[in-house]
Amino acid sequence: ERCHQETRREVGRAARMGGSWLNADGEPTVPMAEPCGTARHPRTWDLLWGTPGRAGLGCCACLLIAILVIVPLLLLVLGPSVVEMFFNAATLRVVNMTLADPTASRLYVEIYAEINNAGPVSAWLSSFNATLLDAGGRKLGWITHPDVHLVANQPATQHIRSYLTVIDAEAFREESQKLLAGRKLEWSVRGQTILRALGLPFAVTMRKRLDFEGARLDNFRARNVQIVSANASAGELYVDAEISFSSVSALEFLNMGTLEVELWYNPIANDPHRPGYGPASRRALGSRLCTPAMSAAGACGAGWEVSERIGTALFYGFKVRRGAIGSPRQPSLRASIRLWSSETSGRVAGRWAAQHEQSIISLGPINKAAYLDRVWQGLVHLDGSPVRLLTGALGSRETFVRGYDSQTGQECDVYRQGAEHCDKGALVMAHNPFHRRFALHSIEYDVYFEEQFEYDATFRVEALGLPLDLRAVSCAPTDAFARMRSKPGMWAFAPNHQGPDGAGYTGDAAERRAARLADEAVPFSPGGEAGAGTVPFFLTAFPMPGNAERTNRDGNTGPCVLGIATLDPFDCCEWSWRQGGGFLLGPGGLLAYGVGPIRMFVDVLLLTYFC
Repeated sequence: ERCHQETRREVGRAARMGGSWLNADGEPTVPMAEPCGTARHPRTWDLLWGTPGRAGLGCCACLLIAILVIVPLLLLVLGPSVVEMFFNAATLRVVNMTLADPTASRLYVEIYAEINNAGPVSAWLSSFNATLLDAGGRKLGWITHPDVHLVANQPATQHIRSYLTVIDAEAFREESQKLLAGRKLEWSVRGQTILRALGLPFAVTMRKRLDFEGARLDNFRARNVQIVSANASAGELYVDAEISFSSVSALEFLNMGTLEVELWYNPIANDPHRPGYGPASRRALGSRLCTPAMSAAGACGAGWEVSERIGTALFYGFKVRRGAIGSPRQPSLRASIRLWSSETSGRVAGRWAAQHEQSIISLGPINKAAYLDRVWQGLVHLDGSPVRLLTGALGSRETFVRGYDSQTGQECDVYRQGAEHCDKGALVMAHNPFHRRFALHSIEYDVYFEEQFEYDATFRVEALGLPLDLRAVSCAPTDAFARMRSKPGMWAFAPNHQGPDGAGYTGDAAERRAARLADEAVPFSPGGEAGAGTVPFFLTAFPMPGNAERTNRDGNTGPCVLGIATLDPFDCCEWSWRQGGGFLLGPGGLLAYGVGPIRMFVDVLLLTYFC
């Protein structure tokens, strides 16, 4: 019945449209239903869903199921790789890093770092332990990295406060040496953490490169040097100084406590009389550290001078901040120097008192953990004294020709000119450059002209009003003048001398005079930059060994005046210089400099000082 009904509806629909449902050949123009009562082949959507609408709904359901199943699978499989790719594309830059409070195995670290997120979505980076590695892959240490929010396509500044636990002390020390020497370093940060993006957690491996600019300390300088005390049993002279320097690095050090460093010195590099000497040469040669152990191991450069250790220094409250330490904003550091009593230390003291700038190598610290041991080697410029110790000397006919009797302080008798009775030399003026009392003792140094002189002279006397030439002198070129030496009683001409301790002498007049004439010390009251007045004393001139043989062309090196030592003990070339009248020794005068030892007593410590 249903089949017939459908057939009638199709015929009726064709008739209503005004057309015939048969063509010219008598064939139907509309599809005809299957003859009633015969089987029909079902369409595809009828077979699956029954109707076309139901088929559409089925396709949508299949697509939804695919999205719900396949997309999570893709996220699980490809998501971590994509997220880690974007995360590793992010850059990490250290803006500022501060190290403080070092202990045996760790340092407090405060870091301001900038992470630039290159990904298109925001994310949260969970806290994790980050390992620092050097360029060779050695593990230096680890710190705890805090949680940080990464904004999409924007940089984020993070503030890290943690402890850096050292893993490899030797590797950390070697890298720190390079960093503090001013070398640029490439480190890396690695660690496993969780990154939350799109509401999902992803396990990622952090691999970030860290570039550190060198943290060299420049313009390291010691000023306002003052002698504090001395320890004769330990053989140490204690000196205070102010330390200033500058740093432009993003690396800072705070709360480092007191640092103890070794002090090394290159005597030849700091010798102001060395050929080619100058500030640049002194700094270049003076910065070459070549300890005896390094020299023995062949670790020094070709032609390097072997450095000599002169003592240690303590830097109190050591800190390094960007800028200048020793400026109005950041006061200078206070340092205590322990100078060993040695010939080299004496040369340092002498050149300082002669107002020469010097270069001293600092190596340290030597009182901290192994990972910080001797990580810093710096060149400290020691300013010369603001007051010159030996300011000059006055040589006159009275001092060089006539001389003074060693016992009376009066002018020498013309027939008692021998060195055992008559002192001929110069009146020396000195100032105290220190802020405490000390004394000079047993002074001896050689004096040279600024340039070499060559001359001829004639020894002439007048007899009965007629000139009589007794001897002709021809002297070879020389710049040597004389050896100046102190003798007991150098204060014989100064009756107001109050003794080495300022307390004067005891006994009657004869005993006090005898004590004064036997006194070998020149005491200095506390001075300083303002000075404590001029302190005069007398130095006796002696022939410089070997100079008579070098200068007297005729080979006669004996006493010049009639060959009689009691009339004058000096050879003719030496003697002829003394007859030239008065002249001024010292800066701006005829004589340029002296070289030799002066013994200094500070709290009964004897320090041999080389001028």
